[in-house]
Amino acid sequence: MVLFAVFLALFWGVFWAVVLEYTPPGRFLARKRTWITVVIGVGGDLAILALVLEPQTLALVAAIIAVSAVGVIARSLGNEMQEWGELMGVHSDGEDRQ
Repeated sequence: MVLFAVFLALFWGVFWAVVLEYTPPGRFLARKRTWITVVIGVGGDLAILALVLEPQTLALVAAIIAVSAVGVIARSLGNEMQEWGELMGVHSDGEDRQ
């Protein structure tokens, strides 16, 4: 089962790279929403790990990854909100300057 999981991980990584490189949604995500591509990629890895880890161990691994990602995701969402605010004419002080 471990060898199968390793080959599945190789397939998953190549597949995800091809999607990100050669499809319009993939290129958009890779260019503008990188954090989402990482979440999807790690989610695939966790699904594969479910084949070879005990549920309790998998839950611990998933929890550690999820908690460690909170800061990066919050930063990315904050940056996106700021970009949207600039596009809509609202500045960081909350005032509308159109």
